[in-house]
Amino acid sequence: MSRDEVRGAIANREPVGSRVRLPSWFDEIAWDKLDYLGWRDPRAPMRAYLVADVDGVATGLLLRQNPNQAELGGRSVMCSLCHFMRRFNEVALFAAPRPSADKRQRLSTLGILVCTDLDCATKVHSTPLLGPYDPPLDEIIQSRREGLRARTVAFLRSVSSAQRSVRGRG
Repeated sequence: MSRDEVRGAIANREPVGSRVRLPSWFDEIAWDKLDYLGWRDPRAPMRAYLVADVDGVATGLLLRQNPNQAELGGRSVMCSLCHFMRRFNEVALFAAPRPSADKRQRLSTLGILVCTDLDCATKVHSTPLLGPYDPPLDEIIQSRREGLRARTVAFLRSVSSAQRSVRGRG
């Protein structure tokens, strides 16, 4: 994907003409090993972007991170994309506003628990401890990648799906 494709893929940016800041390492991306592209805005650390290739078209979303709750300090939380358990401060709730031309729908958001560093791909490619009855390593990693890809595409589609109807009063 090119820089323009990635910038144009963000469906829910506000205002519509706003500029998407790409990461400094964008030109070094190995696209064949990438399941999705996720990064934080360098100037706004609570803002992140998630872009993936969905049916041959770049599709992406702007995500806003909610602050972590300190009272969850001793708990583990599972990332909704990679399905790895992490400490409470390594997974955060991100909200993705739904794109809409209707002002009443702009407050409609969908949340997801994601690794705060958006590095699910490195966890998916990590080598697990294999037991005597486990499948081969290549099959495990391939299965993880397929799951990550399917969950990412499903989330992107659910947020950027067809315009939702607004019920009128009366």
